[in-house]
Amino acid sequence: MRLSYRAKLVLILLGLVVVLQVSSYIATRTVIRDAVMEDAYRQLEKGSELFTQLMQTRVQQLAQSVGVLTDDFGFKDAVASADEATIRSALVNHAARIQADLAIVLDNQNQLVASSVEAPPERFAALERLAPVSGSPRYLPVVIDGKLYQFVLSPIMAPLQIGTAGIGFEVDQSLSTHLQGLTDLEVSFIAALDNQPFYLSGTLGQQAQALLLAEPAAMQAQPRRIWRSGDMLSSAVNIAREPQPITAVLQVPLSRALKPFAVLDTQLLTLAFSFVLGAVVIALLLARSVTRPVQQLVNVARHIAGGDYSSPIKVRGSDEFSQLAHTFNRMQSAIAERETAIRYHAEHDSLTGLVNRSQVVPQLERAMGECRAAGRVLAVIIADICKFTQINDTLSSETGDRVLRAVGEQLVAQVGDTGAVLRLGSDEFLLLVTVDSEPDAADFARSLQECLDRPLNLERSDIKVELNIGFALYPAQGESSERLLRRANLALNHARHSNEFICAYRQGWDEDHLRRLQLFADFKQALLSDEICLFFQPKVDPLSRENLGAEALIRWIHPEFGFVNPEEFIAVIESAGQIHLLTRWVLRTAVHQVSQLQALGTDLTMSVNLSALDLLEDDFPEYIQRLLRESQLPASSFCLEITESAIMQEAERSLKNLERLHAMGLLISIDDYGTGYSSLSQMKSLPVSELKIDKSFVLELETNQEDRQIVRSTIELGHTLGLKVTAEGVETAGARDWLINHGCDILQGYFYSKPLPAHDFSRWVQDYLHEEAQ
Repeated sequence: MRLSYRAKLVLILLGLVVVLQVSSYIATRTVIRDAVMEDAYRQLEKGSELFTQLMQTRVQQLAQSVGVLTDDFGFKDAVASADEATIRSALVNHAARIQADLAIVLDNQNQLVASSVEAPPERFAALERLAPVSGSPRYLPVVIDGKLYQFVLSPIMAPLQIGTAGIGFEVDQSLSTHLQGLTDLEVSFIAALDNQPFYLSGTLGQQAQALLLAEPAAMQAQPRRIWRSGDMLSSAVNIAREPQPITAVLQVPLSRALKPFAVLDTQLLTLAFSFVLGAVVIALLLARSVTRPVQQLVNVARHIAGGDYSSPIKVRGSDEFSQLAHTFNRMQSAIAERETAIRYHAEHDSLTGLVNRSQVVPQLERAMGECRAAGRVLAVIIADICKFTQINDTLSSETGDRVLRAVGEQLVAQVGDTGAVLRLGSDEFLLLVTVDSEPDAADFARSLQECLDRPLNLERSDIKVELNIGFALYPAQGESSERLLRRANLALNHARHSNEFICAYRQGWDEDHLRRLQLFADFKQALLSDEICLFFQPKVDPLSRENLGAEALIRWIHPEFGFVNPEEFIAVIESAGQIHLLTRWVLRTAVHQVSQLQALGTDLTMSVNLSALDLLEDDFPEYIQRLLRESQLPASSFCLEITESAIMQEAERSLKNLERLHAMGLLISIDDYGTGYSSLSQMKSLPVSELKIDKSFVLELETNQEDRQIVRSTIELGHTLGLKVTAEGVETAGARDWLINHGCDILQGYFYSKPLPAHDFSRWVQDYLHEEAQ
């Protein structure tokens, strides 16, 4: 049967229509699928970025919180004194304020000191195995008891590190659900425990969890890497690499992403079979109507990725893409609102509502610029509440919080429109106030005190508080924010310790402070480079040259400051807790000098000064015993000098170590006798063999009757107790003769010799003994 032309034409047309329809259908289907897949990829990428931002925000909150905790002076004191109850109370209160799940304090050996929760110590073994934290704060996710915690660890400096504080949020199921709501992604947290992946928490069901744990890429987080496994598009975000790998896996189900496409595909097939003759036109119109909104979504997604949330999609109609556009618009608004809230909480103190420490430098520099432009003076005022720790300890931390809020409100009211009030942390506030002159700044500081003259009315009680106030002025006392803050802090410290309450920065304080910091920084290197050395001053028995002794005296010739008074740098080193390094160096050097003199056939008794802190070290006697054993010197070759006031610090512990030193055969001398406050009953119980009269009573011995009476009675007292008596500061023949006539056993001073370097002292000893032989 032969086909007619019409049939052929119809068949050809139908064939062409079918080919065009199929081609159009395939092309349309491909474009839509690719667009939806691209959108799913971008949704996963943006969700990963939002997830990372949210996790970083939590870390910043932890870092700020642990910074506030470790800057708290009361907390440092509690850690330094190992007051576990106070430490735990501070941890519980601080964790509660920021709704943290766990707060801990570790010592310098990473051993747990205290935590905010009651739990057996082995629960925190993962923390104790971490490398010690020093320098700056450190973010470290840790798995404890199968639970993931976001931790920020920070060293506690006073000023050297005395421990480590840490605060952490638990990454639990509620967080996973919250993150799923924000990102519209499935969220899973996975850790490698004993080289095996372990599902910590997340939004997946058990079957999906097993499939994810079997996926090697889940523990191999790489930036912007997205893989497809089964019905899931996945992306891994690295949470931690040490002490164990921890990743967060974000997933979007393809079935959910392709759901709008499945509906549209059915519609296309229905239209294709129903309207064959109009398939080409319908397909083109449909493709055009579909690709345009997809492109709009892609463009808006790019704006969101760049942080622009103000580019809404113009929505027409109510189809699936319109609904998706509505969802995109709502998502933009939600993200913008959350970022605004996060930024506000990051910049403001949650207790008082004041701007917090993170904004100190920006606000200070802005205020400096305004004052510079207006030709006015900026008062940088730091105030704290007197005895605030007692309020917290005596009345409760809740009362302390109410006091902080009330004081903050008073300060804001007092400052008004002339400046700003910020909370630095604990009970410290920073006020930036524009004034015309320094007297105006002092008047304003006094007005701050006066505004708190009346007790604070706190619900059921009235509390009277006072402020310590220190201030520095811009530009007269500093042109940088760092210098102004440091100088205001120095003024505040002076106000605290001098009980002046209000104190302006005074010229030279900053230089003295920086000098002390420089001395401390250079101390250890000075010991190694021989900048610090020992001089020796003879101690002479006026009746027998055989009983020769010497006192080892420290000298530091600093390359920048020149000669540094020993009292100055010893005070710096003692305050930093490093005096044991200096004392042990002095003992080693003194042992070496005595050994050299013995090699020349000269025996003498070397006196070494001890600090009060040396007597509080339980291993100090063992250290001296080891030195003596290594040098093969008798213990009687050394006399340890300690002041009366030093023995009275923790007297029981100091006396115990003194008795151990005395039992070894070492001589013990009470230095600067007469300047302390020890009683005769205390003196009688001390294992000492010598009293050393302070030079302040000897220098004017020839002319001052009161000094002669004190020295005479001290000599008689020492002999009555069976002790030798040494007088230092002997500078004249008259003083020497008077002391000899009144029975003083040992004389020391410039009359015999000034302190000498080791070489010159050895020569002096030889000359002195040679004179006796003649």
